[in-house]
Amino acid sequence: MDLAVYGIALLPVIIGIVHLFKVFGFPCRFSPILSIVIGIVMSHVYVDPGDFKKAFFVGLWLGLCATGMHSGFKNTMIGASKKQKDEDENKPC
Repeated sequence: MDLAVYGIALLPVIIGIVHLFKVFGFPCRFSPILSIVIGIVMSHVYVDPGDFKKAFFVGLWLGLCATGMHSGFKNTMIGASKKQKDEDENKPC
């Protein structure tokens, strides 16, 4: 299977699943680890189920990319609004 098609499509799915975990009480500080674990599992299931090494590294890449995309988007949106930034500093996540 081609990573360019399936891997990129899995990034927002990973971000969404991690967000759902956080909504239901998962600690925010462990969300990058959860993202990596979900990326590895999804890679083994969807991207390359036959090759363990390739699926592991692709899954690691997917989890790290999903974490970076979420963090970058969040920091950009917070930086764009000073009021939102002041409110978010008081929140745990």
